[in-house]
Amino acid sequence: MSENHFLHGFLNPKSIAIYGANNKGSSLAGLQLMNLIKSGFNGNVYPIHLKLDSVMGFKAYNKIIDVPEIPDLVVIVLPAKLVPQVFKECGEKGVKKIILISGGFRELIGDRKNTITKEINNIAKEFGIRFIGPNCLGVFNNWGEDQNQSFNIFIWENLKRSKFSIASQSGTLSSHIWFDPPNLDLGLSRSLSVGNEANIDIVDCLEYYKDDKYTEIIGLYLEEIKRGKKFLELAKQITPKKPIVAIYVGGTKAGNRALQSHTGSLAGNSRIYKGVFKEAGIITTDYVQEFLDIAVVLSKGILPKGKRLGIITNSGGPGAMIANNAEKHGLVVPEFSESLQLELKDVLPPTASYKNPVDCTFDMNLPYFYVKLPEILMKSGEIDVIVQYGVFGWEEALGEYLKYDQIAQNAEFQQQPDEVLNKLAQKLLQPTMANSQKYTIPILYVNPMNFNSSWSKKLRKNGATLFKLWDRPVNCIAKICEYVEYRRNH
Repeated sequence: MSENHFLHGFLNPKSIAIYGANNKGSSLAGLQLMNLIKSGFNGNVYPIHLKLDSVMGFKAYNKIIDVPEIPDLVVIVLPAKLVPQVFKECGEKGVKKIILISGGFRELIGDRKNTITKEINNIAKEFGIRFIGPNCLGVFNNWGEDQNQSFNIFIWENLKRSKFSIASQSGTLSSHIWFDPPNLDLGLSRSLSVGNEANIDIVDCLEYYKDDKYTEIIGLYLEEIKRGKKFLELAKQITPKKPIVAIYVGGTKAGNRALQSHTGSLAGNSRIYKGVFKEAGIITTDYVQEFLDIAVVLSKGILPKGKRLGIITNSGGPGAMIANNAEKHGLVVPEFSESLQLELKDVLPPTASYKNPVDCTFDMNLPYFYVKLPEILMKSGEIDVIVQYGVFGWEEALGEYLKYDQIAQNAEFQQQPDEVLNKLAQKLLQPTMANSQKYTIPILYVNPMNFNSSWSKKLRKNGATLFKLWDRPVNCIAKICEYVEYRRNH
């Protein structure tokens, strides 16, 4: 069980000491402590500071030896040259877990010789210390053992809980992607920023996530893999049960140069990495947006059974582009059987097309567009996933028109109060969400209007997986279908 893995203690400490913490809100150490307060941590907090008596309202201590207990976890945000002595003091205190935020270790390059990593590794080995970092941002745990609290020292926003967990060699990727949670329908379970991996690495994270009941989807950011054989072995055990989505950065001259100065990583040939990922069934992408798209779709919990795509649209152009892009990415856009075409023909207007894509040509019969057509396709057994374009909302657009007196005085608009629109969204979405679960067929919606518009929010609130344009849903579902095929064969 994951509770027995050593990383569980890093995510669930009862007490924490922070070196470098101060009252400067813009300092990295100050932010670590403020995030701890914001997350509702109710354990003991011990700032370590040579001069201050109080930090952020907590009693401060000059040295770790003065702290009245052995902290479960120590966080260090100090200049690199001070770290070996601090490690020694922590070891003498009896500390067993450290998160080393500080940079200035292996990532230094050129003529500058740096042996500090070797020093702290020797000290850690002497005292039996495990540590994350250096050059990382720390950990995030949205599922504390006390279910009412999170443990967070590096993510600024309050995030909803999910079963998506990240392990990243970049602190930025594991934190900056969460700056805008209202526009990202993706929660977070755990996040481990491992930095230079001087002691704890990505493989350790995979070992923990493999058996973690709060992790069902794993996201990785990789610059190198130190224990390649063990990584491959673990990934092969995990992917038949839990999808892994990975970004690998490296393989180009510019990319490798940047990595050398970032974490000191020695990136390998990208083709070798892609081969390893493919063998292990890992979903790969080079793009952060696609990384998030894939995670969002996977988090809905419905995997397509195959690669057959059904397209519903109220405009011919997007339908054609979706179909074209889908086939380029390995999806199948089947022409529907004669019996299915006849069934569709009975409910569609005379101007519609029903071979696949199903093009309603801007007909405004909402119940059949949102409910009946998806249900017919799902029941048919002829498709495995649906992309539906044209789930518009008109509230904002009508408001703009009515600012003009000539329009306001003459146009006949049927404006409805927000309460009515909320009920309408529920009525249109809930039956299809239920059918999606019943027939195990995911449906991805596209509304080219503002993603955070009133109607888009209503759709998302009622369970819709929503995209603003039509390329992204096709691109991400194609990769998910490849993963499903791997999983079926393993």
